[in-house]
Amino acid sequence: MSRFTPSEYAALVNAVADRYQRDGYEVVMEPAPNAIPFDLGGYRPDLIARKGGVTTIVEIKSEAQKISFDQLRSLVEEVRRHEGWRFVLITGQDVLRPGLPSQDEDQFSWSEVGPQVEEAMRLVETGKREAGYLILWITFERMLRSQARNIALPVDRLAPAILIRQLYSQGELTISQFETALRCQEVRNRIAHGFRAPDLDTATKDLTSIVRELLEQWAALGSAN
Repeated sequence: MSRFTPSEYAALVNAVADRYQRDGYEVVMEPAPNAIPFDLGGYRPDLIARKGGVTTIVEIKSEAQKISFDQLRSLVEEVRRHEGWRFVLITGQDVLRPGLPSQDEDQFSWSEVGPQVEEAMRLVETGKREAGYLILWITFERMLRSQARNIALPVDRLAPAILIRQLYSQGELTISQFETALRCQEVRNRIAHGFRAPDLDTATKDLTSIVRELLEQWAALGSAN
């Protein structure tokens, strides 16, 4: 159950609908069952948004912590079977952010990872350690989001900590990778908020290592999807 009151939740849904409409989508709120031409087991989304031959089924939650990802995953897998349809999960936190980038606007290629790691290393070697680390982290986060999409896990729009935990729970990260990722995120947060990170050198090595490990594990699978 959401902690939002009915009126607060309605305002959240309206805010999402408005954002899609401003981006040129045709929005249908509380769509009728026949608006979706395949069976989702009685599931009714908050809204659907159409644009450019693609229809997006939008599920809206007040808080990411309240989401049952296992239940949503079966919906994502069914939607993916139908060309021109996709499923998006949006939380109240997303609405507060400037923009709702779609998967089409956030294209990712595994071939980008190597050059980005090299660029990060060049910055580190020239003394721009924090800038290099942030490039590494951005690369890592994009890898997490891409893999979440590849395995039909509806968490790619959510915070990195949720991504990391859900990918670990699905067996996509080992316990060592999971613990390393959380430690590296703490360092990223310190830098992003203007604090010094005394363990930056170690974190840089660890993050570089996990990026390379996951690139080897995930790239072949991603290119096959």
